[in-house]
Amino acid sequence: MWYLVLSRPVVAREQMMGSLDDHLAWMRSQHEASNVLFSGPTGDHSMGIYVIRASSREEAQTVADSDPFHSLGFRNYEMLDWDVHQVMGAGPFSSGEMAFRREMAEGAST
Repeated sequence: MWYLVLSRPVVAREQMMGSLDDHLAWMRSQHEASNVLFSGPTGDHSMGIYVIRASSREEAQTVADSDPFHSLGFRNYEMLDWDVHQVMGAGPFSSGEMAFRREMAEGAST
């Protein structure tokens, strides 16, 4: 499953800057471990966004909680379960294909 993390500051940006290198080292380690697939700030730097791929929401929360900005209380996050259907042009692009995949997934889980 995929999880979209929306990370918002709760302290002034200047207060977080001393921990930026820790956050970036953590982010690198998460990318290298293939836990985080995409990451970066919004254009106005008001929010950080990253995509986690994990086997469960609990696993994804463990990853997000370990972000130094979150563990130090500099940022809070919202996590959205993201049911990705298409990736780089691959995936179902009709309701019939989507229904077939849903049926296949439901059959695999029983």
